[in-house]
Amino acid sequence: MNFCRLFTTLLHQKPFGGNGHALLLDSNILKHLNSDSASPSQTRKTHASLLKTGLFYNSHLNTKLLSLYANNLCFVDANLILDSIPNPDLFSFSTLIHAFAKRNHSVHALRIFTRMLVHGVEPDNFLFPSVVKSCAGLLSLEVGKQVHGFAFVFGFSLDVFVQSSLLHMYLKCGRVRDAHKLFDGLPQRDLVCWSALISGYSNCGHVDEAKELFYEMRKTGLEPNNVSWNGMISGFNRSGLYAEAMAMYQKMHSEGFLPDASSVSSILPAISEFEDLNMGVQIHDYVIKQGFGSDKCVFSALINMYGKCSSVLEMSQVFDEMDQRDIGSVNAYITGLSRNGLVDNALKVFRRYKGEGAELNIVSWTSMIASCSQNGKDIDALELFREMQVEGLKPNAVTIPCLLPACGNIAALMHGKAAHCFSLRTGIFNDVYVGSALIDMYANCGKIQLSRLCFDKLPTRNLVCWNAIMSGYSMHGKAKETIELFHMMQKSGHKPDFISFTCVLSACSQNGLTDEGWHYFSNMSKEHGIKARLEHYACMVTLLSRAGKLEDAYSMIMDMPVTPDACVWGALLSSCRVHNNVRLGEISAEKLFELEPRNPGNYVILSNIYAAKGMWSEVDRVRDMMSQKGLRKNPGCSWIEVKNKLHMLLAGDKSHPQREQIIDKLNQLSMEMKKSGHFPNMSFVLQDVEEQEKEHILCGHSEKLAVAFGLLNTPPGSSLRVIKNLRICGDCHSFIKFISGFEGREIFVRDTNRFHHFKDGDCSCGDYW
Repeated sequence: MNFCRLFTTLLHQKPFGGNGHALLLDSNILKHLNSDSASPSQTRKTHASLLKTGLFYNSHLNTKLLSLYANNLCFVDANLILDSIPNPDLFSFSTLIHAFAKRNHSVHALRIFTRMLVHGVEPDNFLFPSVVKSCAGLLSLEVGKQVHGFAFVFGFSLDVFVQSSLLHMYLKCGRVRDAHKLFDGLPQRDLVCWSALISGYSNCGHVDEAKELFYEMRKTGLEPNNVSWNGMISGFNRSGLYAEAMAMYQKMHSEGFLPDASSVSSILPAISEFEDLNMGVQIHDYVIKQGFGSDKCVFSALINMYGKCSSVLEMSQVFDEMDQRDIGSVNAYITGLSRNGLVDNALKVFRRYKGEGAELNIVSWTSMIASCSQNGKDIDALELFREMQVEGLKPNAVTIPCLLPACGNIAALMHGKAAHCFSLRTGIFNDVYVGSALIDMYANCGKIQLSRLCFDKLPTRNLVCWNAIMSGYSMHGKAKETIELFHMMQKSGHKPDFISFTCVLSACSQNGLTDEGWHYFSNMSKEHGIKARLEHYACMVTLLSRAGKLEDAYSMIMDMPVTPDACVWGALLSSCRVHNNVRLGEISAEKLFELEPRNPGNYVILSNIYAAKGMWSEVDRVRDMMSQKGLRKNPGCSWIEVKNKLHMLLAGDKSHPQREQIIDKLNQLSMEMKKSGHFPNMSFVLQDVEEQEKEHILCGHSEKLAVAFGLLNTPPGSSLRVIKNLRICGDCHSFIKFISGFEGREIFVRDTNRFHHFKDGDCSCGDYW
């Protein structure tokens, strides 16, 4: 039974046989009553003594008892005590409110304040700052305004401390203009109020207003301290004004103010954004000289800075030199390793600290999930998400957008749907970044209708949402819908950016809409003032090449105002493979060998162009080049989700448990295909072998294996979704087209170029694979 309830039942009993005489409290009880550090058990013993001695109704003593329960966060006990007092006064209520506010238990503080008003007890000027602080802690502007109204009604709105607390509340709730209006009415403006308002304007990105207030403060005779400078530096940082933050830091230093640890941890993020390694090293030297080595925030900021500046060795040295590593520094280190492509190292660090029992937080797990999603470790990302929930951590509006790309990358539709359901249950679906990630995930999984449904359900849409749905339609080769959305977006008041035009140009290139593509390419700079980027030129190269205008595409590349990158030359090389253009294929391949010497895909495509022309000596030459450089062709790999489980099939894999059944199924379908007059396209076997061997090689392509596996393990008529890590070959394209008609299946295949929607013996790409 709860001690407090037990004691409360004793309240109406006469102490010690009913003689009515209270015994004096012993010294230990008095000591506990006058202590702020009494434990819950000591507090309950004191409570019992007060009841036994009949002193419980002494207002001074029961108020002390209230304070002890509040200090120990015994909310139920404290409330029961308050209920037991016949006529609680202001001091009783204030004791609880101050205690709760001091420990940031804002909800409890406001509830007690409400009860006080209901009891008809009027607050005083000493109570209002604690109540206002609780409103600020909850970012509850509406409640804060009501409290402001109460302060006015009770005549304390001009009290300096009440006004100061209201000023901070409005600033914390993002109402800088309201705060400024209040500030103008302050009878006395101290350095704290000036600094708070300046920091508020800095946080909102209002540079001119922040600087004007800064200089105005100095005119009044108040000189800034480090808190004032740091407020502006961190404020400019948070609002993305990194140049302003760095300029303010330099000004602070030039005026003779010595930056403290807070100054350093505030400026390092700005240095990170500019990747200014030299300045970062200077700051690091300053940290060592000033002895900030024990400040964990400074070291976390240094780790982050070195990570963003691609200085992995220095980042690791800072991390290793830390005497005590907190979770913030571990998170920064993991993120830095991942950012520099060392995701395996990041996973090892994460696993090590998890194994040592470190209390990894939601930021730790989310960072690791994002790292895996962004570095091709999609299955690891899904496993980490599952582990995180087993550990009892609840995903948030940042975790879900980090997870969903992994679901989309490998078409893990059921995992993606589970994340969608979670976002609906927890109310984070309306977050535009969660919504955009869901739109992208469903599009990548071949469910463009569900992408559109998510888009239509979003209560508010920003440019990211519009670009996500346009990208989805573009990937699926739906140019009409992409262009319609492009115009709808502009009518809704959103201006297109370079990503919007990439979506439209990509859709045009995939559908052979040459005239429309040229229109939007020209319109981009003329009407919207957006200079063409490399990705736009890559789309135009594909567009021209699809129309058979390879020479025009090459001329466009040569006339580009910027140096073509691997993306542009890669678009031309891929088109040369489609049209078997040896001359331009050799030119583009040579450029790619310079730009991407370690990318085996470029060598393979050139080899394929030679093989298609029967130039076997050239094929051998390219393969020898690869061998000399230690390069190997990436093995074909396809994924398919069956019965909520993701299955991976490798080209030529002989270890799959259903290998024999898959090959038998493919042979049966091949016979049916031949009966209908369709024969394997041997030109896609890029090896100089016999015809029978060529057919055997074609049978082992991963996308065929995945489709056959899906046919064997799903009900007749159900759709199949396959993801391939390489571009689909022409023979597999023809084969899957036939299967979609013969088996009566919808089959979605996503390769590195686009989505292929096979249905009734046809494909959405118009056979331009």
